[in-house]
Parts: sequence; C-alpha cells; structure tokens
Amino acid sequence: MKNRLKMLGLALCALPMYLHAGTGQDLKQGYQPAKEQNAQSAERIPAGTILPVTLNSDLRSDKNGSGTSIIATIMQDVALGRGETLRVGSILTGHVIEVITQGRGSDESKISFQLDHVRLGNQSLPITTTLRAVASRSEVSAATPELISSEYANNTIEIGGDQISYGEGAPVMVGAQVVGKYTRQGVLANVDQDLGTPCRVTIDSNAQPQAFWLFSVNACGAYGFGDLRILRSGRTESLGEVTLASNHKAVKIDKGSAMLLRVNGSGPQEAQTRATPSREIGQ
Repeated sequence: MKNRLKMLGLALCALPMYLHAGTGQDLKQGYQPAKEQNAQSAERIPAGTILPVTLNSDLRSDKNGSGTSIIATIMQDVALGRGETLRVGSILTGHVIEVITQGRGSDESKISFQLDHVRLGNQSLPITTTLRAVASRSEVSAATPELISSEYANNTIEIGGDQISYGEGAPVMVGAQVVGKYTRQGVLANVDQDLGTPCRVTIDSNAQPQAFWLFSVNACGAYGFGDLRILRSGRTESLGEVTLASNHKAVKIDKGSAMLLRVNGSGPQEAQTRATPSREIGQ
C-alpha cells in the first residue's frame, strides 16, 4: 500500500513537467497575440497620413535651446482607417534638437527639431513625421473662411496654392479639377502620398481622404515668413529631424503658426529607428 502511494506521489509530481513538454508549442503561441498587438500598434497611424497642426508656443532659434519641448495641436479630425480617428485637438509633442545662431560659424540661423509623439486615446504613440509646409499666423488668418451666414462661408484660396473652397460640403478645386470637399473643420482631399518625394500627391477619388485643413494639396515649403526655408524636411537619413533656416538673426515661428506634417511611420520601432540620428543635411 505504501509503495502504491509513493508511486502515485511521484506520478503527480511529474505531471506538470509532462504537461509543460506536451504544450510547449501552445505556450509559445500564447505570446503571439502580444507580437500581433505590437504590429497593429505600429500601423495605427499609417505611413502617408497627413497631420495639420498649429504650434502652442513660439519656436525660435534665439530663445529655445536643445531639449526645449514643443507642443502642437491637431486642427482637423484625421481618419486612420479601421474605424479609428485622430480627433481635432489631439496633442503632438517633440523637442528642439539643435539651434545655430547667425555669425557663429554660419551665415544662417537654424533650428532643428522633431515632433515624435502623438496622443491617440489614452496612449502616447511614437511617430516619425516629415514637414511638407509651414505657414505664418497671417497666412493662416488669410486662409480661414469668413462666415457669411450660419451655413455658408466665402470662397477661400488655401495656403500654398490656387485651391478654392466653395463652402461647407461643396467641392474643393485645383484649377478645374475636384480634389476633395470642404468640411466644417477644413479640407478633405482624396489624394495618395508619394513617400519618395517631399510633397508630390496623386489625385485619386478612391483614396483615403486626407485632412489638409487650410492647406492646398500642393502646399510645399514656407509661407509668410520672408526668407525662411525648409533646409531639411526629415525624409533623409536623419529621419524625422526637421531643420528650418533663415538669413535673419533668428528663425522665428510664432505661436499659432501652422505646419503640414506627413507621417512616415508609427509604433515602437520608430523610437528605435531614431536612436542613432545622422547629422547630414538635405531634403
């Protein structure tokens, strides 16, 4: 009897090991959903998505230093697919990387920065963004439609092009071509982004509508800042690192100025990609 009890005890002790060996493959598979979840996170903001934002504070090469925080606000709902939307009022954050003052080894003033996180729901997602266009407060004001009634607004020339909006719900035109429609929040354009170029788009009525807010689909460069130029858009080896340059004593981008950004990628791998940035300059 004692021998039988002893054998039964040994069998019970060995049972977990047999179960573990027999289900090893299943246990490995149990980790797969986490990997899939990371992959889904990486695609939550698809590459090519346009983000129209305004700055919450001044961005200046004579006032800011390396590490200075940058906060910007999304100005129009951005459809992400799969029923997800990045809502107007969502926050992007980033920081200044480097400032160069005119006369200290440079003929120009420069400021380099990146906007690399976005708040989506209760998550802060790392992203890589490039800069298509930047517009001063005066350009934003000039492109803002004036309401002529509770339902209608005056026709408007958008920032950076001959695009005209014909009131809420009406078509948005570039020349004689319809590129989208105007909404209460701004322009929704049916375009595909060419990731291999700074600003090129292809009009496609079947494409995911992109939120351009007050910008033309052809907007590319700096508007309303005199000689300010985009020296580096963030598309080259220093992914996501934008450099603005001016012949004046300082680069000055006032609070309320607007930027048209394009997402090159989002998710955990984006933070890893930016871990060893290059200092090479050039769009």
